[in-house]
Amino acid sequence: MAAAVGVALVALMALAGCSAAAGDDEAPDTSAYTDGSRVPKVEKEWDIPELPLSRYEFGTDDTKRTTRAQARLAQRCMADHGFADFPLAPALPGSMNTVGGRLVSVAMATPFGELDLDEARRWGYGWNPKTAEKAAAKKDRPMTDAEFEVLYNSDPSTDRTVNGRAIPESGCSGQAAARLTEGVEDTTRMYTYTSRRSQALAEQARKDPDVSRALRTWASCVEDKGFARYAGREEAFRDKAWDRGDDGNTRRTREERDTAVADIECAREHNTVGEWWAGEARAQSADVRSRRATYEAVRRDQEVVRANIRDVLGG
Repeated sequence: MAAAVGVALVALMALAGCSAAAGDDEAPDTSAYTDGSRVPKVEKEWDIPELPLSRYEFGTDDTKRTTRAQARLAQRCMADHGFADFPLAPALPGSMNTVGGRLVSVAMATPFGELDLDEARRWGYGWNPKTAEKAAAKKDRPMTDAEFEVLYNSDPSTDRTVNGRAIPESGCSGQAAARLTEGVEDTTRMYTYTSRRSQALAEQARKDPDVSRALRTWASCVEDKGFARYAGREEAFRDKAWDRGDDGNTRRTREERDTAVADIECAREHNTVGEWWAGEARAQSADVRSRRATYEAVRRDQEVVRANIRDVLGG
């Protein structure tokens, strides 16, 4: 059962996307930075400009609309199978509350590290435990085990019918996802190409002389404040000393909170994020120029999905 849950959640997140980009038609103008003439001054999260690859990623609005459209389609399918009151945002069945294994993926607030000093002072590299409670409270009633089986076809080894209808091969959720990708030329490329290139370019950017210098300066600053020397801000965020629990949250000790504060203070003092962002922007701009045909193919397929979502949501 745990494996079924994991597959179902991964499939849903893959469809919804996880980019913070807005999905606008116009590419962000980063020319002032990518030619090396200027580096943005970054102290808060909203100071970070969009990166060149944001044009080829699903954005926050896309994520929300995809979630709504898939939920609506799945709800219709569930009604066809006799579950007339199936909710749009169901919680997991009560019988699965004790399923073992970690289903969370903890990420920094920005790809370049944390920037909120107030949050760091209170929660270090973790967060307010009540945040998860509020998110859970937004869910509708838990699914029944029978509903879960039809939604995800959790036992595809048997051919079953419910309410006189065969359960879709990938469940009502998978059927809904397939509807939203109708007409897409290459689904795998659309959902993975930009993210894979982004990850590769992020690693490349850390070798950029300006970025490497900025991270060394940041590391020395943190060390001079009396804390460990880290290779980068993500290494500080993921330090095993913070002892994350099964929910991904840290213990928020005094050492952790003080380290997180020093991390941010040093990043602000030396404009670490601005230098790091500029290095990634240069790498991404060059990559788009050399692989433009593939990126544009990704973009066209994304527009197909957006059109399908408009059709489902009515605008």
